[in-house]
Amino acid sequence: MAVLDDGTLAAFADGELDATTMRLVADLVARDPAAQEKLRLLHTSTGLLRAAFADPAFQQVPPGLAARVERAVSPGRIGGRRRFVGAVATALAAGVVGFAGGVTVDRGPARLHPGFSDRLLNEVAGYHVAYAQVATPLDEVPARKTAQIEAWFGGLLHRPFRVPTLAGAGLVFRGARLLVVDGRPVTQLLYSYPGQPGRPLGLCISAGTPRSEALRTVRREGVNLALWGRGGYTFVLVGWVGTNTLTTLAGDLRPQLSTL
Repeated sequence: MAVLDDGTLAAFADGELDATTMRLVADLVARDPAAQEKLRLLHTSTGLLRAAFADPAFQQVPPGLAARVERAVSPGRIGGRRRFVGAVATALAAGVVGFAGGVTVDRGPARLHPGFSDRLLNEVAGYHVAYAQVATPLDEVPARKTAQIEAWFGGLLHRPFRVPTLAGAGLVFRGARLLVVDGRPVTQLLYSYPGQPGRPLGLCISAGTPRSEALRTVRREGVNLALWGRGGYTFVLVGWVGTNTLTTLAGDLRPQLSTL
């Protein structure tokens, strides 16, 4: 039986295939329980993303983000917002399938090699700088939708999730976004100091890293980052604050992230 890749399933779900191919894929899906599960998760993920980006402000995709998703997920296939959402949902669904068990996907946790942390740092830094250059934060799900963010991220991370607070450090929760690194979803929460919305602090969480990592700080693309790993999750703090501040904030966050 032919193997259905995630890109083909995404195009099938979006109705972007020609009639003959649609019939062929439908026949393959009908005989492939793994493909049926991927398709179900893809529909669910797409629905969550479209709900999250339903506000009129989210109708355009920042060029920097579109370019990064195009490279990471499906080169040559991303056009506008509709394909952007479909591409990110494909990565999201692939991640969920991998953790649900019983289905092997191309970029599952077992295939992450030791360089993933460095690639994660590079991509997070690039995303963060690119987003900061956008005058209006088109990509963010705002803080007023915290309940939706918690449900969304909880589903992605397969754990009850609550947005951590950094109020003790003077930081206000601003919203959330979804990144894509190595074709898999990376959740990001955004915080900022009052009066400094253009210099946010990001907390990124990636599930599926099989090993723990001690806290380390680096500088990439003009921003500082702190990375640590525990219990199958990798955490990254990114922003324009100093490395000592990032280390302190990581210590503040650890108890709040202990359920992951």
